[in-house]
Amino acid sequence: MSGRAAVAAARSSVVIVVSVIALAACGGSSSSSSGGSSSASSSSSGSSSSPKHLSVTFIPGATGVAFYNSLGTGVQAEAQKLGMTYSTQGAADFSPAAQTPVVDAVCSRHPSLLLIAPTDPVALRPAIQRCMNDGIAVVTVDTSLSDTQGIVSAISSNNIQGGEAAGKIMGQALHGKGEVALMSLSATASTQVQRLQGAKQELKSSYPGISVVATEYTQQAPTSSETTARAILSAHPGIGAFFGAAEPNAEGVAQATASSSKHVINVGYDASPTEVGLLKSGKISALVIQQPALEGQLGVQYGDDYLTGHRSSIKASVLLPNVVVTTQQAGSASVSKYYYTGTS
Repeated sequence: MSGRAAVAAARSSVVIVVSVIALAACGGSSSSSSGGSSSASSSSSGSSSSPKHLSVTFIPGATGVAFYNSLGTGVQAEAQKLGMTYSTQGAADFSPAAQTPVVDAVCSRHPSLLLIAPTDPVALRPAIQRCMNDGIAVVTVDTSLSDTQGIVSAISSNNIQGGEAAGKIMGQALHGKGEVALMSLSATASTQVQRLQGAKQELKSSYPGISVVATEYTQQAPTSSETTARAILSAHPGIGAFFGAAEPNAEGVAQATASSSKHVINVGYDASPTEVGLLKSGKISALVIQQPALEGQLGVQYGDDYLTGHRSSIKASVLLPNVVVTTQQAGSASVSKYYYTGTS
């Protein structure tokens, strides 16, 4: 799904079931995310859908992350189609402390529309509320807020079902018995909570013979996940599988298990170039892949509809489907279109 056709399809179906492709497994290696904050801007003289010139700013959960880069590419492309000025600014750390001053700085410049991936569902509400009080339209993408009052739309992947798909992969690969560990970037960010929730639900209901022996939270850098995975392997030498709910987790697990003679199933989220390389080599067993560019496109369209008074087509909440790809299918043209390639 891509472009206007994909956006139209997303508008017509709010919740779509995750597509799960059968597992043919192996197990993980690492990459690093860039630090600091970043900003970029572009504009287009394309046909605007409103008499007033509009602008959109995208604030990712963290900079240097392939998922957010691809999401930003979708935002920028749609903004240019609609004749809107585009800019992006973010912080390297996925945390409310790092993101809040970015929100304050962006909103002091009064863009027409703000697309943001909140790093915490409660802590970011005050800063976002200040933006809305100043007349800025806000769409949340990827992560969301607990209190969505005043938000134009909340657009995300179906994270619970994505987590369930990961749980199913681990359960099948381990034949319903053994130990697994779960890793995540945040104990509060909505996407991270839902992915782990989905995985735990699937394991408990369908694979009661499997125990979750560790649930750990890491920092953004894959080296943090590597250190955490090594500690888990040391404490639980019989562990059979890892599920990482964020992009750096599976990369770190791959690095931690690279020198081990023990085969460990390594299931990750997203499809950064590094992750895809590890998937093809078998160091990552499977990836749950989102559609970030589509999130960005739909967010800009809803924002433009809101600002130009065409509000009847806006959905308050949208969940987009994930695609699960295993090592066996990693080279297939039918799935490679989902790999993240965009840069913001």
